[in-house]
Amino acid sequence: MKKNCFFGNVGFLFLLVFAISCADDPIERPLGRFERGVLIVNEGAFGANDGELYHYNPESGEVQANVFENTNDRPFAGLIQQVREAGELLYLVANTGKVEIVRGDDLSNVGSVIDPTLQIPRDLVVAGEKLFISDFGPYDEFWNSPESFVAVVPGKQGGGVSAKISVPSRPEGMALINGRVWVACTSGQSIAVIAPDTEEVFREIAVPLGAPYFFAQHRGNWYLYAVDGSNVYFHRLNPATFSIAQTIAIPLANAIYNGNFTLAENGEAFIITASDGESSVAKVSIDEGTVLDAAFFSGSDFYGLGFDEVSRLLYVGDHAGWQGNGSVWVVNSEGEMTKTIPVGRGPSGFMFR
Repeated sequence: MKKNCFFGNVGFLFLLVFAISCADDPIERPLGRFERGVLIVNEGAFGANDGELYHYNPESGEVQANVFENTNDRPFAGLIQQVREAGELLYLVANTGKVEIVRGDDLSNVGSVIDPTLQIPRDLVVAGEKLFISDFGPYDEFWNSPESFVAVVPGKQGGGVSAKISVPSRPEGMALINGRVWVACTSGQSIAVIAPDTEEVFREIAVPLGAPYFFAQHRGNWYLYAVDGSNVYFHRLNPATFSIAQTIAIPLANAIYNGNFTLAENGEAFIITASDGESSVAKVSIDEGTVLDAAFFSGSDFYGLGFDEVSRLLYVGDHAGWQGNGSVWVVNSEGEMTKTIPVGRGPSGFMFR
């Protein structure tokens, strides 16, 4: 009896330990409808305010149109300038004066920033529990932007604007670097660095070459992307000293800025150029500071770029002259088009998931 009792207790202990160990194992959550594949940002046409998201499944080839509207039973009703991901949320920044906040898995709406303070929002970062939104501010009579600012919203799921931080003219791309908010101010030709806790600009950095637009990480460093009529520039930043440590100038003329730049692999990047009604995607080397192929892929009306690191395919958005819906060309490493994806108005960006 004692022997049987002993083995019975051992069996009970084994089951108990097994149950506890299983309880510690992560539970696999079913993937949401849009957590895999490619989200295609369609900016929308000026005046029509018909910006939208499309979803493309590379495995099945299925394209789902108007996924924001279909999920939330209402149109987006704005021009989508930027889409940012932070945690489980996506922030859809509309330069028509609002931010829509959706879940990343199913794109269902969880909040928004709709405040008369917002004029022409351009980008957004999340710092702690706050949202920081770059905004051109109102145009003056000469179409300049002398009252540009960064709006502060004290809640990750939206709400009203609690503060406006004055910054140099036309703030565009933003990045959270070492806990501070960095803002590329295009017309001001400078970087404004904001302390999230005090909500103040505590440092401005002059950009000596090119009009600055976006920040990007490359080989463990932060770079500021800037352009002028003859060159593109990758300014390597030193966040510790709030300075530009190195400037890489690449002799590439006629580069456009709106969604035209994407990092690739092996220290390379793709950049859209436009001249005389024609568009090209140039392939450049950031490490070498050279143009590898000025016409890697050519056509017309190119507007947005994205590079899928897994498939190693380049996605090129074409706005079709803003005459109706656009297309996306999928291009291989040889510069050959492999697929055409029908999309919405003004395809300008891609999120690979």
